[in-house]
Amino acid sequence: MKDKRERTVKLIRKSNDLVEGRYRFDVWEMRVFTKMLTMIHRDDEDFKEYRVFLKDVVKDFQLDNKNSYKLLKDGAIGLTKKEIRVVRNTPEGEKEFTTNIAVGVDSFLRNGNYIDISFHPKMKPFLLQLQSQFLMYDIRNVLSIQSSFSVRIYELLKQYETIGKRQFSIQELKETLDVADKYKLYGHFKERVILKAQEDLEKFTDIRFSFEEIKEGRSVTKIIFYISKNEKIIETRHKDRFIDIEIEEGVEGEPEELEIFDMIKKFPNANIATVRDWLGKYPADYVRQRITFVENLWASGKTIKNPIGFIQTMLPQPDLFDPIEEEKQKKKDKSVQKETQIQQRIEEQNKEEEKKKIQKDYNEAKTRFIENIFVSDQSLVQAVLDKLKAEKNAEKPSFLIELAANNYATNLENIQSASTEEIMYNYKKGGSFGGYLLGWVEENFTEQYKEFRQPYDEKMNAL
Repeated sequence: MKDKRERTVKLIRKSNDLVEGRYRFDVWEMRVFTKMLTMIHRDDEDFKEYRVFLKDVVKDFQLDNKNSYKLLKDGAIGLTKKEIRVVRNTPEGEKEFTTNIAVGVDSFLRNGNYIDISFHPKMKPFLLQLQSQFLMYDIRNVLSIQSSFSVRIYELLKQYETIGKRQFSIQELKETLDVADKYKLYGHFKERVILKAQEDLEKFTDIRFSFEEIKEGRSVTKIIFYISKNEKIIETRHKDRFIDIEIEEGVEGEPEELEIFDMIKKFPNANIATVRDWLGKYPADYVRQRITFVENLWASGKTIKNPIGFIQTMLPQPDLFDPIEEEKQKKKDKSVQKETQIQQRIEEQNKEEEKKKIQKDYNEAKTRFIENIFVSDQSLVQAVLDKLKAEKNAEKPSFLIELAANNYATNLENIQSASTEEIMYNYKKGGSFGGYLLGWVEENFTEQYKEFRQPYDEKMNAL
C-alpha cells in the first residue's frame, strides 16, 4: 500500500484580503512564500519557524539544483523586506493595513541545505484560523509558473471562478500587482503581464481566461476577465491515481468541497457529506452566499440553534437579501468608482501633458522649417518684405497688415537688413508679423507645409 503522504495534495489557503493585497514578489520570493504556506497547519494558532529544505523546493518546483541555495536564500531575505498593503472593512469604515510579510532568516554562509524563516506576527489574520472569506487551491496549479504576476492573476481570478468573470480598472489591477511604476504603458502591461498570465494559466492551472478591453476614447481603462475551467488540466489530474486531498484526519474531498467545508466546520454537526449533498443540487457560489448570510447573522449576535439546518432552509430560497453583504458591496462599488474617477483624471492630465509636448515639438520644428526656406533661397526674404509693403500701401489695407508692417523691426545690431536672420528675428517675436509670415509660407509652400505638419496632427488626433 502506498504511503498516505505520497497521495496527499498540498493546499494553499489565504484570506481573500491577502489575495487582494498590494504587493510584488520576484519568482524566488514567491517560491519561498508558497512553500511556507504549505507548512501551516489548519489548526495552528501561531506561526512557527519554518525550516525550508532546498531539496524540497527543487523537487516541488522542478528546478535545477545549480545555484539554487543562493537563490533560495536571496528569496527568503527579499521576502523579509517586502511589505503588503491590505484594505479591510472595519466597523469604523475602510482601513489600509501595512505589514512586513516575513521575519528572521537563519541560513548558512555558503552552500547549505535549508533556511529557517517565519511569517511576521501581523500576518496572522490572513493565514491562520481561517473560517470564511478565504481562497483555497491545489498547489500544483502554481508550481510550474515562472512569473509571480501570473500566480497573482491566477489567485485573483480563482476567487471568481464560480461567477465566471471579474472586472478591474487598469489602474486598480496595476496597483494590486504593484506594477504601476513598472509598466506605465498599457501595451507593455498587456504583453508582459496579461498575455503572459493567459499563456501560463492555460498551460499549468485548472482555470483559463479570455478578456475584453473597455476603452474610453482611445485608451483602455478597464478589463473584463472571462474565467472558465481548464478541462485539459483537470482531466489530466483526474487520471492521476494519487490525487486525494486531505486537510485533516478523516476529511477528504475536492478543493471546492473542502473550501466550503472550512466555512461551516465551526458549526455543530458539520460534515463533508452535507457539503457534497449541497453541491450536488446547487452551484458552489450559491451555497457560499447562503453560508455567508448565516455567518453574518451569527456574527451580529442573532441566536441560531442549528446553523446547518438554517443553511439547509436557506438553500431552496432563490431570492436572498443580505444587508451586511449589500453594504459591503456598496462600499466596494464606491471604492471602484472613486478609483475609476482618479484614473480618468490621471488619463486626462497625461493627455494634456502629451498635447503640450507635441505642441512644443511642433512649434520648434515649424520655426526650423520656415528658416530653412529662407536659408535655401535668400531672395525670398525680400519677396516677403516687398509683398508686405505693397499690401500696406494698398488703398485700404487691413488692420492686421498695417500692424504686421509697423511691428517689423529693422536696423538691428549685428544683423544685416532684409536677411534671413532679420526676418526670423521678427517671426520669433510672434505677434502680427509671425502670423503673417506663417500665412505666406502656407500659401507659397502648401504641399511641403502640409507634409511637414501631418505627423504632428496625427499624434494630436491619436490622443
